[in-house]
Amino acid sequence: ERGASAVARKGSAAIMQRLAKGTIDAALVDARSLPFPLAAPFHVAAILERTNPFDALISAENCILDDQPDCTCIAAIEPVKRGQLLYYRSDLKVVGGSDDFDRNFIEMERGAIRAFVFPASSVEALNKQEHVVEVFTTSICTPPAGQGALALIARLDRKDVLSVLRDINDASAAVEIELERMFVDRVTKDGRGAVGVLCNVEENEFEVEAAIVAPDGSERISGIMGGALGERAKVIGKLAGDLLAAGGEEIIASCRKTRGSC
Repeated sequence: ERGASAVARKGSAAIMQRLAKGTIDAALVDARSLPFPLAAPFHVAAILERTNPFDALISAENCILDDQPDCTCIAAIEPVKRGQLLYYRSDLKVVGGSDDFDRNFIEMERGAIRAFVFPASSVEALNKQEHVVEVFTTSICTPPAGQGALALIARLDRKDVLSVLRDINDASAAVEIELERMFVDRVTKDGRGAVGVLCNVEENEFEVEAAIVAPDGSERISGIMGGALGERAKVIGKLAGDLLAAGGEEIIASCRKTRGSC
């Protein structure tokens, strides 16, 4: 369960080490895996155009989540997704999955699991859309920060590289990722916690929806807020404060005590 997440983090860390040593000029990483905080000498030089930020359900019997039989075994890699699935349907058996689509699919075919949750953007990139039976809205599963986006990381002292990468930055996507990470930072300080957050930017306005989730599905504290981009810090701070005060702080604290659960 923890192995797949550890492998993903280790892969990103190895790329960042190569960037730090100067053996590569830039690193393209999943925005979900960006460290908290992203400290010098690293800098997010560009966020590429964001694709589908939601999660897809792949099922052996082509059943949507509501139609799955009681005690169906469903795999999902992130604790925030497992917690939300259990909150939505406590009768399910939700287990850790893999960040490899084919590995999950093989496990499903041999009957070890009956369905699995995977980022819709990754499904589309792999051209596996024919296997999708449902794409979750945030009422079921609010995705982790950065899902559906790719980030180009460069060193701050490489002005030449930063200049080139800046030209391919998608401004709206960059702000969305900035605000999602701002929210996670406000509620966790280090990025560790079962937190889902999704931001949508339109011109000078934004809306952010977030959820703090107990990995066992016992609680889900959620909220939505929006405003002008010029007031982003105030709005994000207010939403984070409201969710923490409503029980999110206890969820985060409990998660930290249970080693490896978040």
